[in-house]
Amino acid sequence: MKILRFAFWVVCVCFLLQETAQADTRTIKMAFPEGLKKFFAYEFGVIEMALDLSGTDYVMDIEELKGATQSRISEMLLAGDIDVMFAGYSAERESRFRQVNIPITRGILGHRVFMVKKDRAVALRNVETLDELRQFCIGVGSDWPDGDIMEDNGFCVERGPRSNLWEMLENRRFDALTRAVHEAYRELPAIQAQYPDVVLNDTVMLVYPFDFFIYVNRKNSALWQTITDGLLEAYRTGAFMEHFHNAPAIARALDALKTERRHVFNIENTIMSETTKNIDDRFWLNVSDLHTDRETGTPDLKCPPCRM
Repeated sequence: MKILRFAFWVVCVCFLLQETAQADTRTIKMAFPEGLKKFFAYEFGVIEMALDLSGTDYVMDIEELKGATQSRISEMLLAGDIDVMFAGYSAERESRFRQVNIPITRGILGHRVFMVKKDRAVALRNVETLDELRQFCIGVGSDWPDGDIMEDNGFCVERGPRSNLWEMLENRRFDALTRAVHEAYRELPAIQAQYPDVVLNDTVMLVYPFDFFIYVNRKNSALWQTITDGLLEAYRTGAFMEHFHNAPAIARALDALKTERRHVFNIENTIMSETTKNIDDRFWLNVSDLHTDRETGTPDLKCPPCRM
């Protein structure tokens, strides 16, 4: 009888331990446009790293949605259908969601280069001033904040769905397509296989404070704090910088920034809040170490706490 009672309590304890473990494990839901996940392995890796180093037991579940736009994913986050997303900074996203104030790619997303057709390549290579660059009409995604930033700085901008931008460039709907420097090097082989007349300019760069940020629902302060703590731990241990430098596209972009002489034109990010402008320097790429030719100064980034 004692053996039976002992066995009963062992079973109960095991059941309770299993239930506790299950309760401690939570799935973090994300959504992403179908077919693009492979191009953003670095960014997903940042979120996974934050969750791993946060001391919690979270698991990421990424659903790929056919035809999903950033706007649709934002609405899903607002409705609570997903738990987290990452997106290019916008004042609207910052106000609607909780923004983790650590830029995912250290600001390299705001280092914009241009892809053009070969018949416009020489004209772009001859650009030496910001006003000359403004003579080119720039193609951007329909929901990219870059369009507003460039328009506010006097550029002609043509918007279109991300999936249509290369065809729009091919059909001369605009003069040059803007991509972040690491995106351009990552995408160029596949793009040239489909559009062999497209080339990447290596003489001009437009720079403004900008990056991907992680966003969670405003009601989910616990998840916001978890991700924030995880990223701070990643910086403390060096894991973040290791992940950053080991990403092939970023490593290629950093090498290009160091070795290629470009005309670098700094413009203001007119849509960025003071809170985001004042994110700690240590979380941004130190452009002064990379650029030798600039028309204007880089904004002074001061150092607020990383907690709300």
